[in-house]
Amino acid sequence: EGDSYELKVQAHDGGALFDTTKVAITVTDVNDNAPELTVSSALSEISEDAPSGTVVALLHVQDQDSGANGEVRCSLDGSLPFRLEKSYKDYYRVVTARELDREQESEYNVTVRAADGGRPSLQSSRVLCVRVLDV
Repeated sequence: EGDSYELKVQAHDGGALFDTTKVAITVTDVNDNAPELTVSSALSEISEDAPSGTVVALLHVQDQDSGANGEVRCSLDGSLPFRLEKSYKDYYRVVTARELDREQESEYNVTVRAADGGRPSLQSSRVLCVRVLDV
């Protein structure tokens, strides 16, 4: 909620003497929030003749921590025919990296992983299930 606070402290002795000083407190953020990965739109089915670059899902990532603890990196697990593209700030899209072939693979489980820059890093993930439709 706040990263710094300033207090005014006043001390009195037993008589009429007193003094005042300021105390500055800086709060250091700890990495206590995992990245939030939200799928705002996703296809559950895609035609095998969909061209390379077809958008499969739109994602938003955010982390409530600050500094490096709040910097989020996204990636796809495995070597699937999909790639992750950053579209704007904390928004990403999953797109096809090449044409798909239903006879080779009829369904994909695409795992999107978000990891923050904290030490240790906190992560979250979402699995997108995409069926390939025959043409």
